[in-house]
Amino acid sequence: MKRALVVPALAVALVCGLAAVGRGAAADAYLRVIAQEAPVHSGPAATYRTIYDARRDQVFEVVERGTRGYWFRIVLDDGTTGWIFGELVFPFEVGPEEQPGAFRRMGRAIKKAILGPSPQPYADVEISFSAGLLDREGLFLLRPAILIDSRWAIEAFGGLSPRGQTDVFLGGLGWTLRLAPGAAIGPYVAAGVGAAHIRPKADNFIDPEETLFGLAAGGGFEVTLKKQITIRTDYRRWILFDENASNGGNEVTGGLAIFF
Repeated sequence: MKRALVVPALAVALVCGLAAVGRGAAADAYLRVIAQEAPVHSGPAATYRTIYDARRDQVFEVVERGTRGYWFRIVLDDGTTGWIFGELVFPFEVGPEEQPGAFRRMGRAIKKAILGPSPQPYADVEISFSAGLLDREGLFLLRPAILIDSRWAIEAFGGLSPRGQTDVFLGGLGWTLRLAPGAAIGPYVAAGVGAAHIRPKADNFIDPEETLFGLAAGGGFEVTLKKQITIRTDYRRWILFDENASNGGNEVTGGLAIFF
């Protein structure tokens, strides 16, 4: 009877031990991307949707090995998971690392806590809503864009700058060049052409109603937070002109961007 009880007890202990080892190995298992680019899919096959493009030398934690084929499930920067093909990566285990400095630890903590990968490389359309100042007056802008590739986009703009004596309606078309596609903090430059329609308010009998040509150039940043929430900031120099005169102003705006 005692011998019969010992065997099941040993089996249970062995299963628990293997499970504990498996959990520990998952926590200590990582892989490094060795290809120039490696797509991360929503499932363990190339037919699944691409959710992220990993780049050479990026390192990810491994949480699961695929049961069919050579696939690994990894953790992305925003906490979501995806599958990457094993031929494009080098799996390894890590030991105790050298304690990083205070600023490096702070940077890692901030990135892990609030930043995530940008949805921009996998989108076709962007719509941003911005508010701020133009020449020290209020400004509200809607900027829809068509993404040509990971760097270039054609962007339209339309909005209103309400002022004390006039309302300035803006509209036009331009381009955007992203300097670090897919980065959590992505800088870009932009320029556009259009028109500004200046309409006096009802009690303004001095200023004429007129339409001016407009040029704008500048840049900004797109900051992607967790859950793919993207904050956009813009700084641009505007020039409004006609055949007789011209005047300029600086735009400083911020808002949200949505990718589809």
